[in-house]
Amino acid sequence: MPVEGASAAIEIKPIDIPETRMDEVGQGSQGFIQMLGSQVNELNGSLDQADQAARALAAGEDVPVHDVMIAMEHARLKLQMAVEVRNRVVDAYQNLTNMQL
Repeated sequence: MPVEGASAAIEIKPIDIPETRMDEVGQGSQGFIQMLGSQVNELNGSLDQADQAARALAAGEDVPVHDVMIAMEHARLKLQMAVEVRNRVVDAYQNLTNMQL
């Protein structure tokens, strides 16, 4: 399909993606999903660790207060990072869906 420009016509050809490339894309998306799942599991573990430390401190166990505060801040930062990543992904998705072709 030719597109006429100011000086000359430009030919735009359709992009052909070989079947092997489609398989690679599928594998890449699986790797991303696995990485995302492992990060969510790590975040959950960090939140559980902070919760257990806070419960142990509240129960009167011999737990240093600074260790509890470090665990809670670590979990808070990881959660804040996950929320920001989610916000960026949602923004990117909305930009793509609002894009006119």
